[in-house]
Amino acid sequence: MTAVYSIEDPNAPDIPGETKPRVAAVNKDGRIRGALDGVNNLHDNFMRGLRLAGADAPCLGYRPRDADNKPGPYKWLTFGQVKARATAIGSGLVRLGLGPCASVGILSPNRVEWSLVEHACYIYNLVSVPVYDTLGTEAVMHMAGEAEIAAVAVAPEKLADFMQLWPQLPLVKAVVVFGAAPSSAAAEVPEGARLLTLAELEELGSAGGAAEVPGPPATADSVCSICYTSGTTSVPKGAVITHMGFMSATRAAHELFVAGQCPALGPGDVHLSILPQAHCLERALHAALTGHGVAIGFNQGDVRRLADDIGELHPTVLVGVPRIFNRIHDQVWAQVNARGGVAAALFRYAYRVKQAGLKDNVSEHWLWDWMVFGAVRAKLGGRVRVVISGSAPISTDVLEFLRITLSATVLEGYGLTEVSGPCSVSLAGDNAAGSVGPPLSTSMIKLRSVPDMGYTVDDKPNPRGEILVKGHGRFSHYHKQPALTAEVVDSDGWFATGDIGMFDARGVLSVVDRKKNIFKLSQGEYVAPERIEVVIGNCPLVDQIYIHGDSLQSALVAVVVPNEELLVKEVRAKLKHLARAPLATLCQEREVVQLVATTVAAWGRSSGLKGFEVPKAIHLESDPFSIDNGILTPTLKVKRPSAHARYAQVIATLYASLQA
Repeated sequence: MTAVYSIEDPNAPDIPGETKPRVAAVNKDGRIRGALDGVNNLHDNFMRGLRLAGADAPCLGYRPRDADNKPGPYKWLTFGQVKARATAIGSGLVRLGLGPCASVGILSPNRVEWSLVEHACYIYNLVSVPVYDTLGTEAVMHMAGEAEIAAVAVAPEKLADFMQLWPQLPLVKAVVVFGAAPSSAAAEVPEGARLLTLAELEELGSAGGAAEVPGPPATADSVCSICYTSGTTSVPKGAVITHMGFMSATRAAHELFVAGQCPALGPGDVHLSILPQAHCLERALHAALTGHGVAIGFNQGDVRRLADDIGELHPTVLVGVPRIFNRIHDQVWAQVNARGGVAAALFRYAYRVKQAGLKDNVSEHWLWDWMVFGAVRAKLGGRVRVVISGSAPISTDVLEFLRITLSATVLEGYGLTEVSGPCSVSLAGDNAAGSVGPPLSTSMIKLRSVPDMGYTVDDKPNPRGEILVKGHGRFSHYHKQPALTAEVVDSDGWFATGDIGMFDARGVLSVVDRKKNIFKLSQGEYVAPERIEVVIGNCPLVDQIYIHGDSLQSALVAVVVPNEELLVKEVRAKLKHLARAPLATLCQEREVVQLVATTVAAWGRSSGLKGFEVPKAIHLESDPFSIDNGILTPTLKVKRPSAHARYAQVIATLYASLQA
């Protein structure tokens, strides 16, 4: 149980054009492990955490607001309270007429009530369906109709918009609002349906004792959730996830802890929930952490206030996307450079010393951790032990920065909705650049040649190809979409991810390219825009970027959302006559655009991009890409069709400028 890397499955047949499946070294007995013993569904998983931590231990935390709408200290629901309230909610849903495996929509940002409804579904064998209203009205109608949602739990700020759709959703018999519903809303309720608050639902479920589960309790193979993909290119698809899918994360985490491949987490540890709860990585993480007795605190819902939430919560576990960690990296280095003098020189010297130590897998230093890097750790609450980056690739520089300054275990994971979140994660002590680690103990991974892109399993020194995944975390199917399921899942159960990976000699996986979303420029060169966006997105001056190109053009163009703080400093240093201009004005100034374009081009070349991969013209955008303006998916990826539609005229102007 102490081996670190993955091994080939010796029993797998040789298939031309494919590598043998890789399995985690903790599975040397040849079995792919599933749920923990005695855990048959996600409610059992929660009860395991309750027994480990105790009924009175903190479970779910939030920051209540005072009369002036200012957030106060975290307030906690205990494991026992969560169980009692979730039981009452589930019982209320049953008394509203929901039968076994009925679908319950959840239309809300991260909050405690989201988790309470989710747990209620686990207890009463109901199917949760996260609903992304940010995908647009048509997408909400599609999800609600296809999943046959019978009841919807709604955040107060989402209620008015949903009320307008409700008359067109005859299957939705109840709407439960997290808070008070305006009195005017009662008149808009469709005939035969019901609108009530969460408190009223809990009262209904508690009256006379909890209702019995109508039918058998959920098993590992029961449907737990229909998780709709974000729809970056098409109508959202509903990935059907079983209880085993999310439970596999608990099993994988447990074996990582036991094998010493990740610091053991349990009662006393605290996680700050940042990723959207509808994101499969966050839900798998909640299952794994709650099943081990870890408390979960929710952020306020505003990424600009994360620092305040971190300072109040003092988390020991922090999981986020590269953009969050890039911001921390850029802000710290900006402060170091602004300080200058002896302090900056000392920081850089201490940084180099610890950077050299990483080569020997040493991330701590008795002097510099206390004297130099303590202030950085304090920015993240001072107690962080484990940091995990997911959802998109993170740069080596930022990973090293986190390991050096936090003296914590910093890991990078890989996964998708269709594998219930994660399927591989780098391991403690492995500081190799670009690695997302070996398969988790609940997954198998192999590669399939993609000769059209020049990737084959016979490549030297390491095999490369499309990443295929199989195991307990793999989704069952796309809901009511058998043809789409058949496109990505073969007859042996392997799911084709669309990502290009490489195994090194240790069996460690790296993601090197994307099979989808590639296009050919007019001179015949293939371009993978998402990979370029990751590379240039690591440039300190760039907060967000959308790369565009097509087969009728010989060059790429880009829309760039600049890092306001760093851009202002650059302008003050190099374009003093614009020093007082607001960001919106700066983004329209030709000199500023040229400054950023030059920086982006230099960054791209120094990062190994080929000449045709560097955008030849850019547009500066002062309005950040977001879920609300339709440019980002709920999993924080660029929606390429939406971005193209929004910036069609800008793109045309950029190409016209190149021709001129």
